[in-house]
Amino acid sequence: MGKQLIRKLLPMLDKMNWPDTPVATAKGQQAFEIGMEKIDNAPNDPQAIAHAIRVFLSGDSLPYALAGVAYALVYASREKNGAFAPEGLEAAMEWLEKAQELEPDLVDINVIEALIYIYSDRFDDARLILDYLQGQEPTNHYLHLAEIQYWYNQRNLEQTVHWFEQAAISAITVPQRLRLSARLGDVYMEFKQPQKAVEAYREAIHFNKDNHLLWYKLAVAYWQQEDYAEAERCVDQVLRIKSDFALGLKLKQALQKKQSSGVLGRLFGK
Repeated sequence: MGKQLIRKLLPMLDKMNWPDTPVATAKGQQAFEIGMEKIDNAPNDPQAIAHAIRVFLSGDSLPYALAGVAYALVYASREKNGAFAPEGLEAAMEWLEKAQELEPDLVDINVIEALIYIYSDRFDDARLILDYLQGQEPTNHYLHLAEIQYWYNQRNLEQTVHWFEQAAISAITVPQRLRLSARLGDVYMEFKQPQKAVEAYREAIHFNKDNHLLWYKLAVAYWQQEDYAEAERCVDQVLRIKSDFALGLKLKQALQKKQSSGVLGRLFGK
């Protein structure tokens, strides 16, 4: 990911077959939404990004295809440390501007500009775009997701949670709601609020009971609350689903040590 992936992607884009239709179409919008969904499900997976680009191009709408590629370039720019390669964000803006020239008033497309500014640490510029788009289409789901990113990067937990709630209302599909609940749990963990993280992870698991990673995250949240019995129950679910999951095995060992030391402590009156 990051610089290396951007350097591979950019030459390929010029060789691709682009849609001929220079306006937004229903089919183009559908391809745009499907492609974005693929990236949102696996934003750190180069194969998912490449697949999404092919989906964007499959629609019959050039502006949506151009905007989709811009979105793909944004997430292809993410380095392992979480930073975004400037050259990738610059390339994303170039492709986005081509889409905006064809369709200047589509919120789904213009919200990508705010994301580019957010990941470039240009928060004042991002706020101007977001405020403008709020005046155009305040119930837009992608706008709500961008607001989450804006406030999360500002480290404002209250506003971040507010926009998670708004995004949950505007979400259309179960996978969208699943991602939101799981991401909210991650945010609460970052802000050292494991009790609230438990609630978010449990909601996500309600929609996806066989996701070993969600069970693992829930186990860690219980561990941080020192609720070792619940943590172990969750780890057992992790290993039931994926018996060789290394992080789950490690946590299971740690829980067994905790249990053992607790028994010894009671035996010796400690």
